[in-house]
Amino acid sequence: YFSCVLLFLFAESSVEIVKEQITRVLLERLIVNRPHPWGLLITFIELIKNPRYQFWSHGFTRCAPEVERLFENVARSCIGGEQKEEPTKVT
Repeated sequence: YFSCVLLFLFAESSVEIVKEQITRVLLERLIVNRPHPWGLLITFIELIKNPRYQFWSHGFTRCAPEVERLFENVARSCIGGEQKEEPTKVT
């Protein structure tokens, strides 16, 4: 239930800082030692994989090269080697 609430808040919020805060809290829990709570993993995987949330298009995922690498490493660890979805670029 709590996972659905977080995902709903992320999707429906028009304020970028709310999305950043949700992501920060999830990420802080994921970078500590395992085992990770099942709901935490499911929520983060859903957030990065579901195109509805457009996770990789938000500026806070690319604010610094170190932060971007951290997101990519955690995503790779959670998903199990799959690559992140790149936003489509219009040329």
